[in-house]
Amino acid sequence: MTAQDADIRTFIAIELPDEVKEFLRSLSSRLKRTAADVKWTRIEGIHLTLKFLGNISPDLLPALGNEVGLAFSGQKPLKMHVNGVGAFPSLAKARVIWAGLEDSAGELAPLARRVEDLLMPLGFTREKRPFAPHLTLGRTRSNKGLADLVEEVRQNMDVSGPYFVADQAVLFQSILKPTGAEYHPLVRFPFSEE
Repeated sequence: MTAQDADIRTFIAIELPDEVKEFLRSLSSRLKRTAADVKWTRIEGIHLTLKFLGNISPDLLPALGNEVGLAFSGQKPLKMHVNGVGAFPSLAKARVIWAGLEDSAGELAPLARRVEDLLMPLGFTREKRPFAPHLTLGRTRSNKGLADLVEEVRQNMDVSGPYFVADQAVLFQSILKPTGAEYHPLVRFPFSEE
């Protein structure tokens, strides 16, 4: 197998505009003041994941592009905003710190289901958990400072960020590096309202 034939790590996501990233940078700065043991996400790389695909063969890209494109055909642009902060699996057992994302028309979850449905014939399994639109801010590494972090999350649970309009999704390649993951767009899927 040559390097060209090697599988690539991929996911489908919606990019965020700069004003949303700046809002998340400010929010993340408040959370970081707790000095909790957290691996914080690089703000530049934050996105809304619709479907993580994992490692795939580059040969699958054309079929994948066709099927995923169908999911966005007829999709009107989505008006969204950051809404709330929380933790998975719960505040008491915080492992992932996130900012919530809400769309005005309630179309994100059906869109994610449509993507899942169209990918099943290509061998991708359906997520077991229901789609919960969120932006990962960080992942805890230990319990050090966790009580302070949870309290800061509680104080910011009702935070609300700027509205924005998403009019495309992107198939990204994720390249894992010691400095953090780098994301490279492979295919863009403009929403094409019919």
